[in-house]
Amino acid sequence: MKVRWTKGIVALLLAVMMILGTAACSKGAENTAANGTSENDKTPATGTDTPATADEPAGTDTPAEEEKTFAVYDNDEDIYMANLGEFYADYQKATEASSVSERYALLAVAEAKVLESGVATPMYGGIAGYQMSRIVYCSGGYAPWRGDMSDMSQMIITNEIILGEDQNHLRDLRNELMGTGTYIQKAVEYLTEKGYTFQDTYTSTFVDNPTTWDIFAASTNTDAGIIGPTFDYLFAYDAEGVMQPRMAESYEISEDGTVYTIKIRPGQIWVDSQGRKIADVTADDWVAAAQHQADLQDCYDLNNFIAGMTEYLTGETTDFSTVGVKAVDDLTLQYTLKEPATYFISLLQKHAFLPLCRSYFLSQGGAFGLTEFADARAKETYQYGIDQNHIAICGQFLCTNMTEKNSVTYVLNENYWNAANANLKKVSFLYNDDFDVSRAYYDFMQGNVMSFGMNEQRMELAKQKGDFQKYAYIGDVGQISSLLWFNLHRQTYANMADGAAPSRKTDAEKALSCAAMQNRHFRLAIGHAIDRERNIAQSAGEELAPLSIRNTLTPGTYVKLLEDITMDINGTPTTFPKDTWYGAIVQAQLDADGMDIQVWDAEKKTTDGWDAWLNVEKAKEELRLAVEELKTLGYEVTKETPVIIDYPYTEYNEIGKNKAYVMKTNIENAFDGLVRCDLIPLNNVTEMMNVALNTKCGAEVNTDMGGAGALGSDHGDPICYMEGLLPHGDGWLTPYLGLW
Repeated sequence: MKVRWTKGIVALLLAVMMILGTAACSKGAENTAANGTSENDKTPATGTDTPATADEPAGTDTPAEEEKTFAVYDNDEDIYMANLGEFYADYQKATEASSVSERYALLAVAEAKVLESGVATPMYGGIAGYQMSRIVYCSGGYAPWRGDMSDMSQMIITNEIILGEDQNHLRDLRNELMGTGTYIQKAVEYLTEKGYTFQDTYTSTFVDNPTTWDIFAASTNTDAGIIGPTFDYLFAYDAEGVMQPRMAESYEISEDGTVYTIKIRPGQIWVDSQGRKIADVTADDWVAAAQHQADLQDCYDLNNFIAGMTEYLTGETTDFSTVGVKAVDDLTLQYTLKEPATYFISLLQKHAFLPLCRSYFLSQGGAFGLTEFADARAKETYQYGIDQNHIAICGQFLCTNMTEKNSVTYVLNENYWNAANANLKKVSFLYNDDFDVSRAYYDFMQGNVMSFGMNEQRMELAKQKGDFQKYAYIGDVGQISSLLWFNLHRQTYANMADGAAPSRKTDAEKALSCAAMQNRHFRLAIGHAIDRERNIAQSAGEELAPLSIRNTLTPGTYVKLLEDITMDINGTPTTFPKDTWYGAIVQAQLDADGMDIQVWDAEKKTTDGWDAWLNVEKAKEELRLAVEELKTLGYEVTKETPVIIDYPYTEYNEIGKNKAYVMKTNIENAFDGLVRCDLIPLNNVTEMMNVALNTKCGAEVNTDMGGAGALGSDHGDPICYMEGLLPHGDGWLTPYLGLW
């Protein structure tokens, strides 16, 4: 079931696991804490002069003028509050903000606190890559939180391959004209003057047959990509990042921010694959879609946001009318949220908010209700989505042919609400299993596909043919942020599932590294020692490596203020004017806190493209401070007794192996023998997954540091980068910190 549980349910499950003494998540005989303590004993029991841990209550307020005292804790609550307490306080303030802009500003402050804590050090965004294309830059729509939306229904496509220099010009033009509503017009004028001509056909490739034509049951990118052209959204982002009405005309938000009332565009109809009318489109089709997703047990977004959905999914109620998706009348749709979410509208260009023709679904053997649908689906009479001829279509295209492992073709749906203004009239997908590098290249050059992303082999072929220099341009860095996480409460020293990746550390070495991982200066020292460019170059190559570096958790241009905001920055009222970027506020808080690091480039308006963290001298100074603080608790760090960091790596993968050796070299060369990085080989994918990804809780994570957790963008609010760090089992990434 793809359901994200609420805080209460997660807390209950964890409590039950702890009460039952589940070996996976307790400090049993096999998995004691590094210093040998039990869960209820904060006094080390090692038989050596191991320092005592602190016993102050969690979350104790520390006056701003007093210097914080370093302490080592042995329970998740205390560890979290000591290391991320400031972040959590600012995060909570953000959730209570009185306006969207205040919320953005407070989240930026909270992010600065995460960066200052060093619990995770930023590494890179989605790896930048070279491309060649006939598609006008961002004409498929653009969302600041997601990047290019690749919505073919609004793409502008040229017959000729667009020169790399022209794509770069279009990127600059789009950035210059953002918010004016004139970019697409100006882009077409520019390309026309340059001699380009335009076409009405989009072609691409697919790598496998779809497993279903039910968009809500789609489980692969291929499924979604092939079904997608037959549907349309309520609203969709245009090339300038503005949500434009599609199947909807407008929306209103209630005063308390929990009810979204959406007016559906009148006159729309459902058709079959031949274009014959099935039914009128009504607001009830979105109610049907929501219930169908719930019955499929695949409704992550709906369960997160829609009131009553959790109760329906868990069987607390079987009455779907209690769920917050309602048809007020034939053309009025209403979503009621669990709580206000100022970014809810940004979700509406996701599959969760597509419609389903209720009458057609029932005619194909479908049913509504968890039990009723399960029974119906098991029968031979259930035909919905078995192929393109067994779905109802409301989108721009009709699928006229699907030949397995050969081709998929579409034509314009003449009954589509915006058919008269459609740029594209035809779509075709050609089968390509990607094994033949040269075929993909020639398909692109001959116009059989519209764009061509280049890995190392493809790039080499394009260079040999002389096309790379002429047509290649660098794509945007993706919104996902990859980080290096530190385990603040390690309790497992071999994979729980398979016993693989055993640590070679002694008990005393475990105790020292556990203490070091809870020390902010130590974590920052490691962060400043890592050469991100060299690390990324192992996979992306030297040319692209620096472009892919990200210095923050959230991309700096993810959002900007919608109005002037005056807020308190360390006791000083500070005004950030309208249109201030998120990254600028992160930088302001870092500056105010005395963090000597520049993560925001105010001139280029980015947090990407250079390594703000790499500074070996600063790394040495941070380590010196860490060693001093560890010494106050009786921990000695010398060349004879270094801090040992276990770093599991993929021995079976050449790139993973190379990255691990770069990491080891960076760390050990920076600290003159005071820190040692032990590379722990993983021999297959299963062992790699069992280090952290397949674990049940933080206590099972078998590493001192690793890169298993990435932060991604789910919607148009930067809170999606922060939610993973919440305490008490609510954060899906805090387990990588060894917590909960």
